[in-house]
Amino acid sequence: MSDATIAVESVRLRMEELGLSFMAAGIESFLGNPRQADESLLDSIRDLVDLEYVARKERTAKTRLKLSGMPQAKHLEDFDLSWLKGGLPTTRFEDLKSLSFIERKENIIFLGPSGVGKTHLMLGLGHRACMSGYSAYYISCRDAIERLLKAREQNRLRRVLTWFKKPHVLLLDEVGHEPLSPEQAHVFFQLVNTRYETGSIVLTSNRPFAKWAEIMSDEAVATAMLDRLLHHAQIFSLKADSYRMKERLRIGTVGFD
Repeated sequence: MSDATIAVESVRLRMEELGLSFMAAGIESFLGNPRQADESLLDSIRDLVDLEYVARKERTAKTRLKLSGMPQAKHLEDFDLSWLKGGLPTTRFEDLKSLSFIERKENIIFLGPSGVGKTHLMLGLGHRACMSGYSAYYISCRDAIERLLKAREQNRLRRVLTWFKKPHVLLLDEVGHEPLSPEQAHVFFQLVNTRYETGSIVLTSNRPFAKWAEIMSDEAVATAMLDRLLHHAQIFSLKADSYRMKERLRIGTVGFD
């Protein structure tokens, strides 16, 4: 074994001991790359560190995605903005893609009938957030309420609300699909109130705000909830034919005589 081989193995083992597993795995191929001979020492060090940095960043992003609870991967780049008949101009879509609303702790609310792409946009924002270093968590309105009611029965409501406060972005799907009892509306208000000015909510609903008092079974609770939800919010009222119908037409599973 040559002195150079021994030196490389020594460096590899020390990298392993320091927890630099990606650098350790790639050190031999890195040193064998002819391009390194033409680079400065600083550039070579940067490229070596990038072996660890990029791999760790990708691994943590994948972990955030796994923990997000999102039922499927959706990407904003796959959303056909031209299908919409209104509600989401290109400039505002590009601003959403920048994720600047997360730093501002703004809420994003997608309103519109079923099938116009509200959940696609929500999951696309959640995926982009996870890949960009933010934490996100997806849950339907119904499941969130059930979890909160169960926690209250077990005297754990405050703890669960604190947990819901942690993600940078909370993705709340299908708000208003079913009317809520006063008890359900109250715990849902507590959830919204917990995240007020502390983190972003991305929310989808097929009901206009004028109907929320009816949905919540209590006008006072609905008013208080909307007051907090809309204080720092961007609202997108999407107008389109069913996005899902568009996909079926595209692949030929639906036809017309």
